[in-house]
Amino acid sequence: MKILTLHLNQKNTTTMKKLSILIMMAAFPLFVEAQTAAEVVDKFLNAAGGENKISTINTFQYKRAYKANAATDYDEEVTIVSSENKFSRKKSILDRDFYYVLNGNAGWLKIPMGSRDKAPTYTTKDLNEKEKADLLLEVKDGLMPFYNYESKGYKLVGAIEDVTIDGKVTSKLTIEKTGIKREYYFDKANGLLLREIWIVNGITHTLDHKKYEDTKLGIKLPVESSYLNSKDKKITAVTTEWILENPTQGVSFIK
Repeated sequence: MKILTLHLNQKNTTTMKKLSILIMMAAFPLFVEAQTAAEVVDKFLNAAGGENKISTINTFQYKRAYKANAATDYDEEVTIVSSENKFSRKKSILDRDFYYVLNGNAGWLKIPMGSRDKAPTYTTKDLNEKEKADLLLEVKDGLMPFYNYESKGYKLVGAIEDVTIDGKVTSKLTIEKTGIKREYYFDKANGLLLREIWIVNGITHTLDHKKYEDTKLGIKLPVESSYLNSKDKKITAVTTEWILENPTQGVSFIK
């Protein structure tokens, strides 16, 4: 009986060891496939044209048209000079141009006056500290807030997650800092950004990118997107033109 019991114990021990090995082997691929934030961002940088090109972009401009077949449709022209804390946004709505400008510690809004059938005159209003801080946030975040996000004051929130969007598997990366949270969804197939969500001042903004094109500098950027926010809840078509060469030409940062 003692010999039989010893044999059964040895057999059970061997079975348990084999079972443990099988469990470890089954779980191992999960650990291998888990991505880090650095790997996700690096894959995007390579897909978009290379970090060597993207890292040199300190000054840039984009022109966007927001179309929802509504009276609130508008165009905007945004110019950013990160190294000098300069920002300019020209927002054009109903044939009137409004200018939001930040130049160092000074910021102002230029409002068009007079009838639309005449050349406009402008009145200038100084921005308050909160308004200047909002513009400065865009300056500091730069072209791609997730690129070198730690140096911009962001911290990583949680691990990278797999999320399916319109049948495409994406890698979700979440970062945040005081006053803003950002979520990025990168297509696992090609590395490009498929969706970005940012939450600021209690409003959730969602931008889905539909089409990318190469710029003259050889960097691939989104040119067709759709936009939705939790306040208006209206899907808006967005087209973007990127200016990376001489982007400040014709732009004034003088009050």
